[in-house]
Amino acid sequence: MNDLTNIREWGPSTSGYLENLQSPTLGSDLQSTTSADALKGSFSIEEFIENNHNITDPYKWYSDGNQLMKDLVEGNTSLHNPKIQKRLLNWMTDERYNVFRDVETGDEIYALGRKRGNKAYAAKKTEQKNKLCRALDGKEFDYPIGGRGDVRMTRLLFITVNFDRDQFTTEQAWASLRSTPIEGVETTYNVLNKLNANLTKIFGPHAILTCKEAQSSGYPAPHIIVVLEKPVKVRLHTRGGKNSWRIDDRRILRRIRKDSDSRKLSYKDYKEAIKDNKIWPHGFIDFQGIVKGYKVHGKRDAFTYAFKYLTKYLVDSKTKELESLETIDSVENPSLRTALFTHLGNKCFRTRDISFTKKFINAIGGLNDEDDKSFSSGNKWKRIRSVPAFVVDWANERKEHLELERAKRMLDPYRVPSGQT
Repeated sequence: MNDLTNIREWGPSTSGYLENLQSPTLGSDLQSTTSADALKGSFSIEEFIENNHNITDPYKWYSDGNQLMKDLVEGNTSLHNPKIQKRLLNWMTDERYNVFRDVETGDEIYALGRKRGNKAYAAKKTEQKNKLCRALDGKEFDYPIGGRGDVRMTRLLFITVNFDRDQFTTEQAWASLRSTPIEGVETTYNVLNKLNANLTKIFGPHAILTCKEAQSSGYPAPHIIVVLEKPVKVRLHTRGGKNSWRIDDRRILRRIRKDSDSRKLSYKDYKEAIKDNKIWPHGFIDFQGIVKGYKVHGKRDAFTYAFKYLTKYLVDSKTKELESLETIDSVENPSLRTALFTHLGNKCFRTRDISFTKKFINAIGGLNDEDDKSFSSGNKWKRIRSVPAFVVDWANERKEHLELERAKRMLDPYRVPSGQT
């Protein structure tokens, strides 16, 4: 069933959306310095919404997420469906603001809500990345051996995996990254946790950070940063003018199927080579050692590479590129297309783009004292609701109008009547 004209909408329209905005308490939720009665003014917010905003469901994400995942996995639709791609683009560009109330004073403020691809989301991911980079700063995870500059021991590895397209559709590959099954459908899942268990058998105790990133084709190609308890031997390789550190332990190379015999098999029959690799039988897997001072895939460090598409904000007031797009497949820029497929895959299959635990933080030596502070303690701001950007604009304009009127009334006693000096 691939007829795009008959694709279900995976959720109702936003008929209840206007009703929520028509709540009698909305006025008090819109302004921090204006009462609800004052906000009513000469016209209602209902009239403003009806006259100035087209409330249509294309700007909301699908409410029945499980049905969407089920249809994607079963082949009823795909991540290349123009309707789904356009829905993501609309959803990303539809800015919403959170209303926070000071529990002590009752004052309210607006804050741009974090949404995949927008500035608030990118800022949060950048903050996350910078904290991890600062944690690594000044700490040693690798050291030279044998008096040679091209051989070292390291406790940090960078792993990338991909998927065999004969085994998985794009959608089945994304579904496999979930740690839990999709209700009502039989499909592979939890593959990254199984890979992690296999890594433990080979490398011993370790901690990981996982980044679920897409390729420009839409297929996922996750990256994993591994912190080992025991270091492994790596050797510097140069190919095509680019340097990389590769594992140089025959026992480990055999177990991860990167020894000479496995490489020969890969060139001869890559399907058989994938099948032979028990730690990742779903596609190819690549291992690199992380050594201080050396780039990872052209980026200055592993964290910068893993976060590269998440720290870019694709929606802001300066660019309308996304609004002009009809589909992701039509994007010619490979970097932008990859970023959008990363957000689409994670959004559709409800997966975290970056995930790590306290164990990983401890493995890299802990965060800096300033970064380790808890932001939850003593928080006096309580989230009240979420409102679209046009409501914030209307409320701000209304506030300015009311303040101007109040200023005029304050000046009335000092006005000189017409004709008097």
